[in-house]
Amino acid sequence: MASGIGYRGTNRCFPFWEDFQQCYFSSKLASRSDCVAPRDDYLECLHHFKEIARVRTIQAVERDNYMKEKAKGTGHKIISLESGGGSS
Repeated sequence: MASGIGYRGTNRCFPFWEDFQQCYFSSKLASRSDCVAPRDDYLECLHHFKEIARVRTIQAVERDNYMKEKAKGTGHKIISLESGGGSS
């Protein structure tokens, strides 16, 4: 991925890679500690760690609310965020 351009055009994470690369090569410190934020942005773009953690947290809260409402006997629906939009 030297150019960042593939069969379908520019990769979605290529701008983050360019920012990280620019920081890395312009950094004068051997530890490159000033490039942590660009590196984290690039890795988040690739792997979505923070996004997945946030979705799991939201789902856990939704499940807890559902169980509380179910115990009370009131109606509470869990709405699926996946395609189709049906309830689960």
